[in-house]
Amino acid sequence: MKKYKLQLLLSALILAGLRPAFAAAETRAYDFLSDLASLPAAEIVLSTPAAVEADPSRFVNPPCVPSQALSPGGTFNPVVSDARRVQAIDDLLAKIAVCSHLPYNNDGIIHSDPHPGLPVKPSGYYLEYTLIVPNRPPGSKPEPVVIGGRTYMTGPVLSARGPERLMIGGHREVYYTPDHYTTFVYLSIVR
Repeated sequence: MKKYKLQLLLSALILAGLRPAFAAAETRAYDFLSDLASLPAAEIVLSTPAAVEADPSRFVNPPCVPSQALSPGGTFNPVVSDARRVQAIDDLLAKIAVCSHLPYNNDGIIHSDPHPGLPVKPSGYYLEYTLIVPNRPPGSKPEPVVIGGRTYMTGPVLSARGPERLMIGGHREVYYTPDHYTTFVYLSIVR
């Protein structure tokens, strides 16, 4: 059993076929929803279907594990030729290495979806982190990033989190994705 927000609970009730009951007894539905809305979020519990629970670790924030292997070094191999990204990656790795607070609840979640270009590992191996690059507000167009002499294109910035992520494997491997999981570049920290 997992705890979910009210909107998800209501969606699940409607999908479960309870809409006719709401339509037939509008007053009862209103009373039910009013009572439900008055509950603290911590008391609303919803069982998820077995298909969703097939991988219970998916999208879970495990406890942070400090890792000196992620402490920033002098550069990366292959070399990232964009000073803004180097600084953003170093800043993020420094926070991850010592378990500092990160701005998004999705930072540090287990990423269990297999993606081409990301080595296949057991569930729970990869943790996902948002890479915020300075001067890329929502609405920014894709831009080139040169890594190891090869040019990659970032995705457009469609939200505050943007398309760029770091995937951390086994608390020591760093994979950069400029385009929200289409491309992965392994970055070795050079000390």
